[in-house]
This record gives sequence, structure tokens and C-alpha cells, in this order.
Amino acid sequence: MFVLRRIVQKVLFWWVRVAENPHHTNFDELKKHKNCIYVLEHQSTSDALVSDHQLQKHGLASIYDELDIPNLSNESRLLTVHSRNSVIRAKKEGINSRLKNLLEFLADNPEQDILLVPVALFWGRASSAKLGAVNALFSSNWTVIGRFKKLFTLIFNGRDTFFEINEPISLREIFDETPDLSIASRKVARILRVHFRRVRTAAIGPDLSHKRVLIEQLLKTDPVRKAISAHSKAKGVPIEKSRKVALKNAQAIAADLSYSTIRMYDIVLTKLWNKIYNGIELHGIEPVRELAKDHEIVYVPCHRSHIDYLLLSYTLHRNGLSVPHIAAGENLNMPIVGGILRRGGAFFIRRKFGGDKLYTAVFNEYIHTVFSRGFPVEYFVEGGRSRTGRMRSPATGTLAMTVRSHLRNSEKPIAFIPVYIGYEKVFESRSYVGELKGKDKKKENLFDLVKSVKHLKNYGRVYLNFGQAISLNSQLEQHKPDWNEATYGPNDRPEWMFSFVDQLAIQVVKRINSAAALNPINMVATALLSTPRQAIESSLLLEQLKLLKSLHQAVPLSEHITLPESRPEEWVEYAVGMGTLQRIPQKLGDLYGLDGQNTITMSYYRNNVQHIFALPSLIAALVVRAEGVAKSALMEQIGMIFPYIQNELFIELSGETLQAKAEQTLAFMAEQGILSIDKQGLVQAPDKASDNNLQLQYLANIMLPTLERYLITLSVLVRLGSGNCSQAILENQSQQMAQRLALLNGLDAPEFFDKALFKSFIQALKTKGVLTLNEEANLAYDERIHNIISQASFVIPDDVWHNIHQIIQRSTQEG
Repeated sequence: MFVLRRIVQKVLFWWVRVAENPHHTNFDELKKHKNCIYVLEHQSTSDALVSDHQLQKHGLASIYDELDIPNLSNESRLLTVHSRNSVIRAKKEGINSRLKNLLEFLADNPEQDILLVPVALFWGRASSAKLGAVNALFSSNWTVIGRFKKLFTLIFNGRDTFFEINEPISLREIFDETPDLSIASRKVARILRVHFRRVRTAAIGPDLSHKRVLIEQLLKTDPVRKAISAHSKAKGVPIEKSRKVALKNAQAIAADLSYSTIRMYDIVLTKLWNKIYNGIELHGIEPVRELAKDHEIVYVPCHRSHIDYLLLSYTLHRNGLSVPHIAAGENLNMPIVGGILRRGGAFFIRRKFGGDKLYTAVFNEYIHTVFSRGFPVEYFVEGGRSRTGRMRSPATGTLAMTVRSHLRNSEKPIAFIPVYIGYEKVFESRSYVGELKGKDKKKENLFDLVKSVKHLKNYGRVYLNFGQAISLNSQLEQHKPDWNEATYGPNDRPEWMFSFVDQLAIQVVKRINSAAALNPINMVATALLSTPRQAIESSLLLEQLKLLKSLHQAVPLSEHITLPESRPEEWVEYAVGMGTLQRIPQKLGDLYGLDGQNTITMSYYRNNVQHIFALPSLIAALVVRAEGVAKSALMEQIGMIFPYIQNELFIELSGETLQAKAEQTLAFMAEQGILSIDKQGLVQAPDKASDNNLQLQYLANIMLPTLERYLITLSVLVRLGSGNCSQAILENQSQQMAQRLALLNGLDAPEFFDKALFKSFIQALKTKGVLTLNEEANLAYDERIHNIISQASFVIPDDVWHNIHQIIQRSTQEG
């Protein structure tokens, strides 16, 4: 039998290929333990042979080795949770009887333990670009298949197999808790069934019912039936007509996830990524794999490109995780494309519900159904794509729906997974530039989408960083300790929930930024755009890149931020090769610069990571123009200004942590020689003629436009006078002044006069009590504003200060 099995196994592995995959157990412990029994979900000879091969490959005992247990020595080390149906043996021995035998051994031998090691195996799950539609048909899903279909599964998907060894289960621990043999055996069987259900759900997604069945169930729920009745009365139409409207809404919303479509996506996207990208860098996915087994997962990525949807789903599928249901804007529900996206997991949502109570009820109930059935979900908290490269202020609608659904049913904990997606080149960059310069946003259509894909090439590398997960239960307990003591209905909106959702939204976008990816393009962009004319000598560029790299390494903003392993010299060559940086040969040494078009597009990539260098840049700005500043005064200025930067750039840094980081950054900058701190605590910039001083200026310039924008806003406010203008007027006039200043200073960066940034700064001033509203709802202020403006001359360059002053003066005279 042994010889025959080895021959069959050898023949089998001429064809079968198992993908490399991280396993979830300590192999050394298993090797030491003599009583290990492996558990497969379903009885299958091919599954057992493949599992046995992989176990021995990792140095573990064979499935077919006999147990070293008296009275059980003739039994193999294999258990299956679900036995295979048999015509010959109608009543086959189930897992419970075997478990009872093992537990009896433990009862007679109190010093012994037996480990059950679950082994998961899925055919057609590891994915390959060489496979086709037939492979998708025979890939693993929730349907139990017979021997005939299993043969085809092996033939078509044998080279595409997913294998995973999970954490062992101690039978001794369970038996000690439950000494009754019958109860203990049933308990172990239940634990194994739940375990495999979770592993299968995490790997290939929950068991799918047909979309039609889901919608029929949704229309029968109390909230939707009440909404249909209310719609019928309000519109004066028959109930059946209102029900048809609800049905139409549900069909327009609901995803129709198809495993065969997912497999086809994998084939097509693999070819597409290989065509346009140099690779996909992935970090931090392993903790997500663990959470997916017992949590409802909500992926909350940043939104830079339409590619985001596809890229994240593709990456999750490739790494053994279920493809999520994705909230997509209704604008993407185009002919043909909408259907394809829907079968890939997309469900469609209106940008605005417009008071449509029936649509709202249907959508809320759909979301609740998705969560209740254990589907992972993905949505973009920014709402739309970022045109500037910065994180946008979060929209709270989908987060509020998630929280409300959890309040209704909190059986399964929810984990939000922040995902930072970074590109070295986004294919929408040209349209972004146009929109920032005032062009109307172009509506998506199928022709433009096909045309865009056709011309895609050389878009560098893509970076997916999974940040630190956010537990919804933990956040709720911090905000409202007794939240789970109440019972909530589908229409309940407790007062405390609104402030909680606002805080949660900010926490999510901060966590996304805390998982940012530094790459050669955004590093070069950060260094070059901090020079006065976007041109720099080769040696100075390299020195500045080395400084930025060492700053991050010495005082990282977050441990989840990643940095390329290559050297700054290689970054420069790479940027030149990508066409984003120009080398200008000179006899006295090469220069590097940007052309007009690249200046704007490179500002997009600089903005992706500007928050990482915000603190050292602020320190540099406060020191470089000052004739020495006391360290205590400097720390006070940082404490006053940085909260506004933190608010704008969504930086997860405040309070004591901010002070500690500032101290560490100062010490490192002094160590690098770009500033000095004497024994009396006086902080000074290097000699103005030195390269170190130039480095400090370039570092300061990273945040200088932001500080200039703050000064413009405060100057306009003072010109208008306390209590004389509304927030809307201040926003508009500040934006106009910024546009004028950008033209005067040759600043080709449309985000400098982005109205949303002025709104954010003014709102922060109100939140901190620096601005208040009078009886006429106008903005009022006190002397603190004048003090801030008077100190600005120590930070803002003379020419910029002069231009701001002249613009304000002229507008006052014209007014």
C-alpha cells in the first residue's frame, strides 16, 4: 500500500503545483509532539495525498503514519470533518466516534495530549494568469462535489492549489473543560466545523445565495415594507407599484458576486498589471489574514485612481482572502462595465440620496444584510478620488451605515482595515491637472475607459500597505462604554452616534496616512519641489534625498510607513527612466529639473507623503530665518502651529507624542549639522553660505506653502475685521488672494488655492476657539490673531511676505 501510494503521489505531483503560502502554526512544536492528528474538511483521496506531500515537505509526520497510541495504533493520523457519501456503505463512521476514541485515551492517560491540526486545501484558489473560464468553473467553492467533478477539478486546477496549515487544537484542554465524552466529542466536531467555515469564508468568501433570492428576502424585511407603505401613501400609488420601485432600487444597488467572474478577473488583471506596472509591493497583509477568520472585515483604502477597486480585490484574492463587496459610485454603473463590476463584487450607491426615503431604506437594509451574512466590505471614506494627492476630508455616510448596522447586530466584531495605495504614476494624472486648473470634471463613459486602458504603459510600481486595524467595538467602548446595553432598531440614530462617527472617520484617514509608502518618485518630487525653481545640482539633490531618508529612519512618523530599500542614487536614475525627472548635462556637473507639465503632476506625488515630513519641515521653517530661537520657545511655537497642520494632513500625532517626536527630530537635525543647539538651549541655523543651510531651507520649503496659506487667511480676516464676515466670504476671498499670490510667486501648484483647505483651516480655528461666531453668525476674533501675524515675519520669506502685504493692502483700498 505504501509503495502504491508513493507512486500515485509522484504521478500526481507531476501535474499538481501548490503555491507558497504563510502558515499559521509553529512547525517546531508540531515536530516535537508525537500525537498530532491532521484534520481535513472533506474526505478526499486527492486532498489527502496533496496534504501529505506538503506536510512532509515541511518536515512533519505523514498523514498515513500510524498513531503512537495503544488500541489506536492501526489508525492513520487523518480525520475528516465531513465524510464522503457512499452507495456501498450507507452508514459510514462519522468524526464523532473517532473523536470519542481519542478522548477515551486522554481520560485513561491524564499526562498525555493530542493535537488536532486543521489543514485547509482549495483547488483553483492560488490563481494563475495562464488559466481560463473552464478552470474557474471547476475551482473550489461552497458546493460539495463528487468524484467525477473532482477529477476535472484536479485536471484543470491542479497547478493552482492553495494549501494552509492552521493552529493546532488541544484535545486535552477541551476534555479538561468538558469531561463528558459524548459532549466533548460533539464540541470538538462543532469547533472544527466552525473553524473550516471561517477559513473557507476568509479564503473564498461566504456562501453565496443568488442575487434574486437576497433581494426577495430584503424586500420582506420590516424596514423596507414600512418604507414601501409610506411611499405608497405619500405618492398616492398602489402598494404594488411602490414595491416595484423598491425592487428596481435593490436591483440597481446589489452586487452579484460570481466566483467564475473573480477567476476571469484574475486572468485579465494579471496580464494588465504585467503590461503597465513593474510590480506590486505589498506590506502588512498577514495580520489581516488572521482577523478575517473571526471578524467582519471592512477595507477602507485611500482613493487615488479607478484602478484602486481592481487592485485591492486582485491583491486580496491572490493572498488567500475573500474578494470584498465594494461600494462604487452610481456613475460607474455604465452599460457592460457595470455588469462586470457587479459580478466582481461592486454594489452601487448614489452620491446623494436626495431625501428618497424608499431608496434609503432599501440601501440601509442591503448594507445590513451584507454585514449580517459575513461578507467583507470595501468603501472609500474620502467619497471621491483625490485630485491633489492629499487625503481628502472623510465623508461619514457609509461609516454611519456600518455603525448603525453593528448596533442592530453586534454578534460578529468589525475590524476596519486602513489601506494606503500609492502609485508612481496614476493614469488619470492629465485629467486631474485639468480639473485643478478649472476644467469641469468629465463624466466617465465606456469609450474613454477602453481608450485609457489601451494606452496604459510604464506606470512604475504600485504600493499596497495595510495599516493598523481599528476595532469598532474598542472605539465604541471608549466613546460610549454602555453602548451594548441598549437595543437598537433599524431606524435608531442615538445622539452620541453622530460625534462618534465623525471621530471614527478622522481616525480612519489618519491610520491610512500612517501606512503611507515612500517610493523613488514621491521622494524625488518632495526634494525637487522644495527648490525655488524646481532645479537642483546633482550633488545637492542626492544630499537632500539622503537627509529625507535618514530623517524618516531615525524618527519615523509611524512603524507602518515603508521606505524603498534602494539608494538615493538609484531613485534619481529610476525617476529619469520613468520620464518624471529631466537630467540636464552640464560641464560643471549635471543638473536635474522638471518641465512645466511635470511640476504639477509631481506635486501630486509629493502630496501623497507630505505629512511624513511635516514636523521636521515645520521645525526647519521656524529655525532657518530666525537669528536663534530658544528651544523652549521653539517647542511652544510647534505646539501652537502643528495642530493645524495635523488637522489638514490627517497626522496621527498629538499631545505628549508630538512633543517627544519634536525633541527627537531636533536632536537628529542637530546631529546631522543642519541646525545647532548650544548649552543654553539656543537653536540656530547653520551659516547662510553653507550647504547645510541650503538643506535646511529646502526642508522648510516642504511646508512653507501651507504656512503661507494660513497667513493669507488670517491677513484677509484682519482686513475684513472682527465680526464683519461670514465663513463663506472668508473662504472665497482667501482663495482669490492665494490665486493671485501663486501667480506673483510663480507657484504652479493648484492645491495651494484649493478652497477645501481654507475651509478646513477656518473650521480648525473655530474648533480651537480662536474664532467664534457672533449673533449675526459672523467670525469674531481677539488679539491672538494679530500676535500670530506679527510673528509670521520670522517664518515667511521677505518677498512672499511683501506680496501678501501688498495684495491685502490693494484689496482694502479697492474695497
